[in-house]
Amino acid sequence: MKSFDLESVWQRTGIHEMSELLDPIRAARLLERWVNFYGMDDKDAWPTEDYPDVKRYLLAMELAIEVLRGNKSKTAADIRKAATLLEEWPNVHSMDDPSHWESEDFPFVLNALKAILFAASFLKEPQQSQ
Repeated sequence: MKSFDLESVWQRTGIHEMSELLDPIRAARLLERWVNFYGMDDKDAWPTEDYPDVKRYLLAMELAIEVLRGNKSKTAADIRKAATLLEEWPNVHSMDDPSHWESEDFPFVLNALKAILFAASFLKEPQQSQ
């Protein structure tokens, strides 16, 4: 799997400074909307062979939503794993390439991508994994 390259995502999408655009609560809401929009919690919407991977990313996003909202009960290992999965998601599902986005969905997908990257960065902060 290709490694995550935040700089290339920024160049392709025009995302440069997420901290000015998002806070943890807004990022959590956008992640929830993304899960619903992309049908990540609907195993029947996915080919049987694909859903186990989608479910892994779904669980990472759900954990991120909880941590973004202040839940401190998650283990450091689970938080690190979720951060890694969130970093992988844009590349795995071509979310890091605007040429794959439907034009009518562009603003939402861009905001969801920002939320995913924000959440990955947030989960990597030392106080989240202690």
